[in-house]
Amino acid sequence: MKLPNIQILRACAALMIVVFHCGIETGRLSAVAGGHKLFDEGPWGSGVPLFFAISGFIMVVTSARAFGSSSAAIDFMRRRLIRIVPLYWLVTTFALIGILAVPSLSKAPPGDPLYVVASYLFWPYVRLTGDIRPLATPGWTLNLEMLFYVVFAASLLFRRRIGLSLLFASLGILVAARVGGLLPGVALNFWGDPIVLGFLFGAAVGIAYVNGLRLSGLSAIAIMAIGFGIMFMSWAPSGAEDSLALRLAGAAPATLVLIGIALGPQIDADRRVWQSGLLIGDASYSLYLVQEFLLRVLSLSWFKGPLAILPLWTFIPMGVATTVMVALAMYRYFENPVTRWLNGDKNRQSQRIVDRLRRPVAGETATV
Repeated sequence: MKLPNIQILRACAALMIVVFHCGIETGRLSAVAGGHKLFDEGPWGSGVPLFFAISGFIMVVTSARAFGSSSAAIDFMRRRLIRIVPLYWLVTTFALIGILAVPSLSKAPPGDPLYVVASYLFWPYVRLTGDIRPLATPGWTLNLEMLFYVVFAASLLFRRRIGLSLLFASLGILVAARVGGLLPGVALNFWGDPIVLGFLFGAAVGIAYVNGLRLSGLSAIAIMAIGFGIMFMSWAPSGAEDSLALRLAGAAPATLVLIGIALGPQIDADRRVWQSGLLIGDASYSLYLVQEFLLRVLSLSWFKGPLAILPLWTFIPMGVATTVMVALAMYRYFENPVTRWLNGDKNRQSQRIVDRLRRPVAGETATV
């Protein structure tokens, strides 16, 4: 099931994160040269809460009729793992090889074997710098996604009303315990990060969508514009990055944007003007995983290579173009075919072709 508006929003979220990391890299290059940052990258990081909200929305909408079935829960986890794991393991392996070959690519070389294992298994683990980031750094959000998948799969074992209530209650209690300082251990405290509320906000929008709530075009545009406007305002509550206030400040405008785009009129996906956005939306997972590593390589080339003669502002369009092209290639030649193969879509497609050949043409009788 694909909603074209959501695909465009995926593309938007992924490109925002690319620009965010372009800002980080150009900031480093500018600092080395004794200059000032080109722009404040902070608001562009709102692509992350956008992705969390989209994830919660999609899970509810695509599984609305599957509640109350153990087979649905198993199938949900199977499809999620097939969708997430192969590409993530590939990128993690490339990251490991790259960091071992060129340690300057990472702030924290993998000195602990358990850290490497945890990176592959989506398990929160403190690296040498003291923060919780896997080898493929963007994968920290996937550690949270996996929690959401497990809890959501468990909710599918019950009828929809009960299952969704348990979903909201379990994650809500987890966050409340984290905020109250009641959780022991690294993993539980990481999973209790208030950023997971973005999943629940997105799930709430998904419930509204399933129940038939829709917005007029004007209302949808207004709500979406307010959401984006709040994202890019120069304000933020004080506190740690993972504080409840800051996480809500990121999740609230992301939810407004999702409401406007998901509940508003759907775009015409056949119109040429949307094709590039839809294609990037399809490849948004690949783009999210590869962009930080590629931008770091580009930054090193800028710092010590021939690209240093270019104006620093050109790093941004060059970085966006490079990451998008590589992500599209990754999606076309690895992510999409591997996902289809593991899901058995190739066999089902072949069977449909066979069935079509066996189907009698109008006016003819079938023969055995």
